[in-house]
Amino acid sequence: MSESNLPLVRIILIPYLVLLALFVVVTGAGSTWLYFKARQAQSQLIVHGLLTSVTPLVEHLSKVDIDPLLAEDSHSWLHREINTIFRQIPDLEHVRVRSRGEGIHKYHGTGNRLVTEKTEGYKKEGGGDLRDVTAASRLYSESAPLLRIEFLLESRGKDPVRLEFGFNRATLRETVGRAMGGIIRAITLFSLLGIGALCIAFGVTVWAAGRVRDLEKRVRELYRYATAAELMAGLVHDLRNPLASFRANLASLRIMPEEQDEIIEEMDRDLVRLDEKLGSMLDLTRKRDEPLKEVDMKELLAEVARLAEPVLVRSGLELRCCSRVEGAVAIMTDSVRDALLNLVINSAESGQKDGIIEMEVWREDGWLIFEIRDRGCGFPEDLDIFAPFVTTKPTGHGLGLAISRRTIEAHGGTVTAENREGGGAVLKLVLPGRDTSRGAAI
Repeated sequence: MSESNLPLVRIILIPYLVLLALFVVVTGAGSTWLYFKARQAQSQLIVHGLLTSVTPLVEHLSKVDIDPLLAEDSHSWLHREINTIFRQIPDLEHVRVRSRGEGIHKYHGTGNRLVTEKTEGYKKEGGGDLRDVTAASRLYSESAPLLRIEFLLESRGKDPVRLEFGFNRATLRETVGRAMGGIIRAITLFSLLGIGALCIAFGVTVWAAGRVRDLEKRVRELYRYATAAELMAGLVHDLRNPLASFRANLASLRIMPEEQDEIIEEMDRDLVRLDEKLGSMLDLTRKRDEPLKEVDMKELLAEVARLAEPVLVRSGLELRCCSRVEGAVAIMTDSVRDALLNLVINSAESGQKDGIIEMEVWREDGWLIFEIRDRGCGFPEDLDIFAPFVTTKPTGHGLGLAISRRTIEAHGGTVTAENREGGGAVLKLVLPGRDTSRGAAI
């Protein structure tokens, strides 16, 4: 019985790495989306605050004739209102009020001194998208130094009035960044906590897998001991008959010395039976660590047919072999040959009186599949014919199929048996194989 081969990398490490990568991607994408949404909301709040500060001036200008106000000096009501807004909003860099004919422009000059200039009136067309409803999104989508917001006022004059504010984009962004600091820290913290939780869960799972692996080893050991005990009990039970016969013949030899030749011949047959049973027992318990060899499937089937020929001829049967595998395949040649021979002999002794036993091999989904089909008596239902000392033949000792199963399982494959439609049985061997002509697993 081999040690546990729990594939930690395949069933634990890789899925957790995929889960961790998925978590990082989803968390990163979600955090990015959350960051931009929060930044947009914070930008809207800041812009809303700016617009709230300038709304009284906008409402007042929409109710008066602007042209006389533009013509007044810097101490007029309009100038005083604009100066107040400059004091209230540190990020405000300039204000421009224009009608068709003329306008004024206030901005921070040298030494942060407020400068007032007379300007020309506006042209017919505006200067791009300066709407207040788009100001929050334009705060980051544009790269100009100033965030410009313009109001088009329907005053009492003949023509509309353009009122434009220019805010320092860099300082507005800094304000948004300070407000976003807490959100960024929260996103980072929860992302790290999530990754940490995944790492802890991974560590616990690896630890649990190790414990399961140890438990699996112990179970395998118990199974090995139980199997050995079962085999020994079966062997002892199976050896009692030839031993009893041998002892009876020995007693007869003392009583009837004149028949010693016949008695000794029968005693020799008893010893041969004992030797066969012990040899089969050794085959069943032998460790299968035979190296892989390259073999052509047609040659392997032909050798099995040659070895099985005496049994087949005695039963009046013919073995028909068919290989659908091209090229050499790397397998445990001797062990697989012995297993196939056991199965062919089992089919030859299955009660089929005449006709053909079929043995075929082919590739399917990366596996090498052997199938042996006969027209014998088949197998009784609910009987594990691969168990040691289980047989349906009066002269069998019930180890041939058990040896075959152990051989195939040691090779990493499986062996199954089922009754065939129309009578008989089908024995199937499924083995991993390597196509040496291509250097890849078939």
